[in-house]
Amino acid sequence: MNAWWREAVLYQIYPRSFADSDGDGIGDLPGAIARLGHIRELGADAVWLSPFYPSPLADFGYDISDHEAVDPVYGTLADFDELVRRAHELGLRVLIDLVMNHTSDEHPWFAESRAGRTSPKRDWYVWADPREAGGPPNNWLSAFETCGPAWTLDERTGQCYLHSFTPGQPDLNWRNPEVRAAMRKVWRFWLDRGVDGFRVDVAHRLLKDAELRDNPAELAHARRHVSHPELRMRNLDLPETQEVLRELRRTLDSYGGRVALGEVPITDDRRLAAYFGGDGLHTAFHVAFWEQPWRAAAFRETVDRLAGLAGPGALPTYALATHDISRAATRFGAGPRLRVAATMALTLRGVPCVYYGDEIGMADAPPGRALDVDGRDGTRAPLRWDASGSGFTTGRPWLPLGPAEVNVAAQREDPGSLLTLYRRLIALRRASPALRAGEYRSIEAGPGVYAYLRSAPGERMLVALNFSSRLVSFTPRALPAEGRAELSTGKRLTGTRVSLAPLTLAPDEGLIVRLEEPS
Repeated sequence: MNAWWREAVLYQIYPRSFADSDGDGIGDLPGAIARLGHIRELGADAVWLSPFYPSPLADFGYDISDHEAVDPVYGTLADFDELVRRAHELGLRVLIDLVMNHTSDEHPWFAESRAGRTSPKRDWYVWADPREAGGPPNNWLSAFETCGPAWTLDERTGQCYLHSFTPGQPDLNWRNPEVRAAMRKVWRFWLDRGVDGFRVDVAHRLLKDAELRDNPAELAHARRHVSHPELRMRNLDLPETQEVLRELRRTLDSYGGRVALGEVPITDDRRLAAYFGGDGLHTAFHVAFWEQPWRAAAFRETVDRLAGLAGPGALPTYALATHDISRAATRFGAGPRLRVAATMALTLRGVPCVYYGDEIGMADAPPGRALDVDGRDGTRAPLRWDASGSGFTTGRPWLPLGPAEVNVAAQREDPGSLLTLYRRLIALRRASPALRAGEYRSIEAGPGVYAYLRSAPGERMLVALNFSSRLVSFTPRALPAEGRAELSTGKRLTGTRVSLAPLTLAPDEGLIVRLEEPS
């Protein structure tokens, strides 16, 4: 089996904000094609493209009105084919977003569904009568607080339709075999065009309670990211969802070397672990990882917990940010912390995913035009390729750009830049069997330090991350007395001898040490 993804580094492109080729202020596929070299130079192995499908933008591309087309603002299907061809020529795989939970309310399927109660596609979506006293059919809520209940009344037919997100995103009924057949066709449409896999949007939401019963009172307030020791919500994370994901997996396997990366926003790691590593999703984002505060103990605890629950050989995907998650520079602060965070994300046992711009330390852009229903505009700001901003667009960018000094050109040749550190980390990861595919074990390191061992036959790497702004020392147990510095985020020189009895870390230093094996 071609499991290339197990040793890969992913790079997420938000097409609208990556590179604009025609001066309209909106990134597009030709712009992305022209900048693929940056991703290859960074050392990544695959790109994940956020939605580029036709969409009225109720949820900025995740409300799709045609699953088998490219929105003209981004280009054409020919442009997409050229992107795949060029990426493959550069040695990059291509993943695209697969949005199966819902469509746009402007999708032809939904237009036919809402045409009448006897429409052939009525049961393609989730419809229900209002309560006898009026109001939504049950107590389910939209994932977006601004959208209120997860139901909207269709005046024409007198029934409500379910939408887990905005009213412009009606949920598909995955209990209908015709829906499954239609979505299988979508899978194969893109696989036949050469995509190497899918990032599966809200993979845990596909099936809902067949009786549409209320969520338990204790969870009635819940919108997402909820766990409870005894209770389960009725509109997400149903066991039947796994049947769909297994079918997707079988389809991907039939094409050879294709991968399913799940977005499964569940903070209960026991339940998250059931989604990947078996016969369903190949891998899934570790959601709890990007919700941690800047504390060594918090990161160690969440990584160790999932590692202990995941099945043999299962690999989670680690990201510092995505189009839905505030950037690391905003959450943790700019400066040396970003260097420590990058070292962590690129050396853990899992699949690292770099969100465009994280490699230069982009922070959330300041408030400008408020467009997104869930307030995520800041984390989706356009990438500055140069100080002027013309590297992104010659027109007016669709969202405000961040600070001029945070740009690719300024960091490309700077040996001390964050971009250079990312390149060094990815190159070291690629060259090291231990970092690329070895086992993981955290070790005791005292307050403020997260340390772990990555091990492969013939090689052991110690990663020590000082989350504090003070000098710290600790002596790792049952390890050699010294090693060699492979990479430091501080002033320590590569190749220098490092004492482990004790190991002293500078403030805010991330250090990778190659352990000396007995001769």
